[in-house]
Amino acid sequence: MSTRASKLTVIGTAIGLVLMGSAITPAAAAPQPATLSASTCSSLKGLTTTGSTASFSGVALKAGDTITASVSPARVGDSIFLTATIGLNMIFGGGATTGYTFDVPADAYYNLTYSLKSTTAPTSTLTWSFNATCSTTTVAPSPSPSPTATTKPGKGGKGGGKKP
Repeated sequence: MSTRASKLTVIGTAIGLVLMGSAITPAAAAPQPATLSASTCSSLKGLTTTGSTASFSGVALKAGDTITASVSPARVGDSIFLTATIGLNMIFGGGATTGYTFDVPADAYYNLTYSLKSTTAPTSTLTWSFNATCSTTTVAPSPSPSPTATTKPGKGGKGGGKKP
């Protein structure tokens, strides 16, 4: 490939990336998602926010925690859709707009995104409400092995012979 052709390729690639980046920029009038900071399960207790979606990044959750979400206004037939990610693993769920509960399956840091699954576009800003029941259990370390019988140092078992 000639130097001129490679320069044109680089310039064309750069222009393509700029055009692609501008094509995916959301319109200013579109409702924006609510991205919230929550670091633990208890951060979600009683939380209320507005937006087209509600997202939480890096939330430390334990197995047994439950997060309940509700959204309004909602119409008959609408439902909440949840995407929860742990690294490269994804969990999908969904349910009633009046209270969908996510049962946390394992101890990990989760990225949670709640959205409204609807056949029509919402007519007003969505209000998301969350409640959480946080696990209070802790995992205790396993006990170290303990002897089944008490022994004294220097005392062996039966049958010790005479010393010469």
